[in-house]
Amino acid sequence: MSQIESLTPAQIEGDIEATRLRLASTVDAIAERVSPANVAHRAADRLKAQVVDEQGGLRKDRVAIIGGVGLAVIGLMIWRRSA
Repeated sequence: MSQIESLTPAQIEGDIEATRLRLASTVDAIAERVSPANVAHRAADRLKAQVVDEQGGLRKDRVAIIGGVGLAVIGLMIWRRSA
């Protein structure tokens, strides 16, 4: 007799419920990870890590690069509209 055949209906139901709870927990974790708000927070944290050093001060060289790129993009947008 195999192990599965020796399980009682109550044990099988318990196994199914335990599996259902693990699956629900996994789905909740995935939903939390892909939530747009959480994705935005992680992106903001990554950006902040790029422009703030370990002591909390600004990395002026990186801020200048990001600002320059931003100004270049705005300039290109204005130039395209006027052309």
